[in-house]
Amino acid sequence: MNVSWIMSKPLRDEEEVVRFENMLEIVLPDDYKLCITNYNAGRPRPNVFDTAQRKELVAKALLSFDQSNVENIWDTFENVKNQLPKRIVPFMSDQFGNYICFDYRTSNEPAVVFWDHELSHQNIEKGISYIANSFSEFVEGLYELN
Repeated sequence: MNVSWIMSKPLRDEEEVVRFENMLEIVLPDDYKLCITNYNAGRPRPNVFDTAQRKELVAKALLSFDQSNVENIWDTFENVKNQLPKRIVPFMSDQFGNYICFDYRTSNEPAVVFWDHELSHQNIEKGISYIANSFSEFVEGLYELN
């Protein structure tokens, strides 16, 4: 299914992406960077996804690289970095304070995982569940509820 993006905002400075990568010493996936360039802070349609453990979760929006936006990747990472396992990087929000993240723990080509902040309080690893092998696979797997 093709995905469209609504409510996206122009990426004001592509160097912000490079600065974020340098700050975390990671390389964000090219397919994600292309998406951000075109749909910064966008909301996907369709927007439902499954994890290995849970079904019918809803993706809200890509985190913006513009620090003046409320849901931006800079503030989000700063706010949750101590609650996340190392090398887990949030890039998209849901409606309940959870995040869809890149998982760099085992590879520089990150998988996509879901971080549930409530489950993480019990056990930091318990809050992480697998979604897809890549950003493209994640986006291609989005669907609408019937």
